[in-house]
Amino acid sequence: MPIDIENLTVNGTYKSYPNDWKIVELGDLLKKIRIPVEVIPDQDYQQIGIRSHGKGLFYKELVRGSDLGNKSVFWVQEDCLIINIVFAWEHAVAITTSKEKGMIASHRFPMWQAKEEVDLKYLYNFLLMPFGRHLLELASPGGAGRNKTLGQDEFHRITVCIPRTIEEQQKIIKILKTWDKAIELKEKFINEKKILRRWLIRSLLTGQKRLPGFAKKWQLVRLGDVCKIVSGGTPDTDVNDFWGGEIPWCTPIDIASSGKYINKTRQNISIKGVKNSSTSVLPAGSVLMCSRATIGPRSIAKCDITTNQGFKSFVCSDLIDNEYLYYYIEVLIPLFIKKANGSTFNELSKSDVVKIVFPLPQMSEQIAIAEILSCVDREINLYEQHLKELKKTKKALMKMLLTGMIRV
Repeated sequence: MPIDIENLTVNGTYKSYPNDWKIVELGDLLKKIRIPVEVIPDQDYQQIGIRSHGKGLFYKELVRGSDLGNKSVFWVQEDCLIINIVFAWEHAVAITTSKEKGMIASHRFPMWQAKEEVDLKYLYNFLLMPFGRHLLELASPGGAGRNKTLGQDEFHRITVCIPRTIEEQQKIIKILKTWDKAIELKEKFINEKKILRRWLIRSLLTGQKRLPGFAKKWQLVRLGDVCKIVSGGTPDTDVNDFWGGEIPWCTPIDIASSGKYINKTRQNISIKGVKNSSTSVLPAGSVLMCSRATIGPRSIAKCDITTNQGFKSFVCSDLIDNEYLYYYIEVLIPLFIKKANGSTFNELSKSDVVKIVFPLPQMSEQIAIAEILSCVDREINLYEQHLKELKKTKKALMKMLLTGMIRV
């Protein structure tokens, strides 16, 4: 029978498992490696760390031996399972490679080599499953965060159920590695598309590169002359009649979760709320831009909407296309940030936004540029959705292969 968390007893042992697999403690599969460093005061050392959620190793800045003091550090060995014992329960698990040989790690990063009957990558993938995380949590007594530390004796007593033959383990890893490669290639492709997008933003929106069929000189305009700039506001939160109406009320949190377009918000306000506050109803098509703390995130409203005071919103005239402005704001963000000021957090004032002068092409060229950039964004969104599906499928495949639900 396949293994799953539901097939575990309270102490983490198995109720059922495939007939030709075996139950064995990690201490019987792994050999702990611990080679202390005799620190030389005038020598530099490269320390490593481990990211949570299975995101691998990272390298810290060089540290002088004299700065290590009495800290216990150990030589990193290649092809070892290495764990951050403070965040083991958060999947701070990795495998060292030849790149890390000669680097050092503190006592919080114990290392183990695999014995002959197990493939280290198999155990690594096993521990990265929710099922594996459950076992790491069982071996990490205590409260939460830094008080929830992996007990190494408890870690050695974790029982895992694995294929008896290393050949089956390696076949499973080969399948998972194929999916990892597909994910890696998709991520690389998305990154290349984003580089192309940045180049197009920089070239098309500044006139460095013109589209075929357009040669007319761009006109210098003030932002306040081609848009109506509107600030937002918040109705009194103690007055129930101001809230729960039919008018969406946008905050920076809504922008962060909406993407390019927004048509609903976490909270709505009423007509009374609008009349009794400094917010205004903005027409569909308005560009809503966050203007305090983090300046520049934005969305295009797909319906009539209001915002809180953390926005400068743009109601476009017939002289500027809202899609074009949505993209052109990306060019203006460095200038916006430079002009922003404030004691608690930086905020962009309406008076500064109104005065900004920039070159604007004719409407037909604006629309053509915006359509090219929109096409690239649609492609990126499509590929990112595909990437999510790849990761989701790989996660499901891990569960089925590493628990015996399906066999190679």
